Amino acid sequence: MPRTFASAEDQSPWRRRFEVIYLALRQRITTLEYAPGARLDIDLLSNEFGVSRTPVRNVLQRLDLESLVRTRHGVGTIVAPLDLEDFRQAARLRIELASLIGKFPATGIAASALESLTRVSGDVALLADTRDAIVFARIDMQVHDVIGTVVGNALMRRVFDEMYFRTARLRFHLLAEQAWDHEVSLLAKDMELLRDAMVRDDLDGVGALVGNSIQDTFTRMQPFLERLESRPFQPLN
Repeated sequence: MPRTFASAEDQSPWRRRFEVIYLALRQRITTLEYAPGARLDIDLLSNEFGVSRTPVRNVLQRLDLESLVRTRHGVGTIVAPLDLEDFRQAARLRIELASLIGKFPATGIAASALESLTRVSGDVALLADTRDAIVFARIDMQVHDVIGTVVGNALMRRVFDEMYFRTARLRFHLLAEQAWDHEVSLLAKDMELLRDAMVRDDLDGVGALVGNSIQDTFTRMQPFLERLESRPFQPLN
């Protein structure tokens, strides 16, 4: 069996190659650079990353298990379609997981996490002018990464990540239909409150903020969800 799920402490060349490819493909799928239904060519990806086919296959296997791609005999690997039921289940689980953040704290909040959040906060101001949904998506993913650093339980962190990426594609897909300035202002406000809670080392507060933000985001999305399956996919920008 391939070492697809080697320990995060494994710093071998295999692990580093896997992580580079995995993170790159996951970001492209999440920001909809790779549209639902798009075929992922193993040979092209192998050439791009300068590796053999095996590391790429291992990454696609992992993404398949996370429901971001689908691999079928005779067809190959395609980006998974946007699935409303999977989205709803993952969203509910994300809210419950957020409430547990304070129960599994990391050993203190790293200064680097606060620095990252401060730096990303500066990027949010650019969104008012660029109105670029891909930039919005990348900022949101960076905020999620910062939140993950305060989770001290490795298994919870892994599930927390997976549920985020199961829901994020649909979130970003619907951005164009929502009130852009309002969504940007809410993102900026959430980040401000999150940073305040992290400065106080208030992980229960972090969990409450994250859970409320997820709930509010998905509540705002509800009017758009029912129409999703009845129209063709439109990529970001």
